[in-house]
Amino acid sequence: MVRSPIPTRSSDIAQDRGSIGVATRRAVIAAMLAATQPGWLTACSRSNPLRIAGHPWPGYEPLFYAKSQGLLPAGLDLQEMPTVTASINALKEGRTDGAMLTLDEALVLQARGMALEVVLVFDASKGADVLLARKELQGVEQLRGKIIGLEPSTLGELMLAMILEKAGLSRADVTTRYVAFEEQEAAWAGSQLDALITYEPVARRLAAGSARQILTTRQMPDIIFDVLAIKTDAARSHAEVLRQTLKAHFQTLEQLRRNPWDTAYRMAPHLGIPAEELINSLRGLELLDLVANRSYLARKDGHMVDVARRLSVIMQAAGALSAPAQVETLFNDAYLPGDAS
Repeated sequence: MVRSPIPTRSSDIAQDRGSIGVATRRAVIAAMLAATQPGWLTACSRSNPLRIAGHPWPGYEPLFYAKSQGLLPAGLDLQEMPTVTASINALKEGRTDGAMLTLDEALVLQARGMALEVVLVFDASKGADVLLARKELQGVEQLRGKIIGLEPSTLGELMLAMILEKAGLSRADVTTRYVAFEEQEAAWAGSQLDALITYEPVARRLAAGSARQILTTRQMPDIIFDVLAIKTDAARSHAEVLRQTLKAHFQTLEQLRRNPWDTAYRMAPHLGIPAEELINSLRGLELLDLVANRSYLARKDGHMVDVARRLSVIMQAAGALSAPAQVETLFNDAYLPGDAS
């Protein structure tokens, strides 16, 4: 079976236990000047652009498509990475200012000392992340004593924790085996696993063969989100560039909504997959528009604060966080454009 070249959106951050140094902040006076002198900010942005790293993933594709359409502002450097691990390493090493991540990864980075703000919610998983099992297994309650494969990532650990909670099992009741995303189909074909935590497009291909889908994020809503996280100092010093970048994202997202097949055919080459497979993958995601982002990211009564609190509890129980996340300072709707037209 030919594997899709879509890389894993959540790679081996769970195995990276090194500390993340606190990002060097620009002087407060520089940020004040940037906010009050647009001409100075524009000149600064040309010589010192806002750098955002991301890797191929269907939920991120509207922003990459905006680049191909010439919609991104001149002060933005959109950096294409092979995996999310590369994006995270670029953040840690100061080679980028922001990254496309899952929310759980942003919480881990913040907990390790990185000053970040989530300024955009790309998508919510509504079935794209799944638990597959051999056909003889009917439900999660039958996982006791079984071998469960999962990606070595915070996302994989998070899914496992939620699945075990639903099954009324502990980690000691199952055997876990870490399997990289690109190796999961081979591991399944080799009968090395009884169940597998995975996501599109592998999930759809295996479910069409010898696997039974027994749980998806449709039964575990409002937990797995893809977001854009920017270092706080960079967001403030490049506020207008960031705002124009988000506007371009919403513009291409609207193109996808209005003309899904035509836009998918144009987007698919960047992912290296057929347009049909891109459309199928998007069916498991809820792509969040500007109105939804305003609701999710609002600092007062924003939905993402509640989501992150629940996620923090789950991640602490799973050992991915040692203390509650500082969710009150993580989300910022100030960079969302006034409209998407």
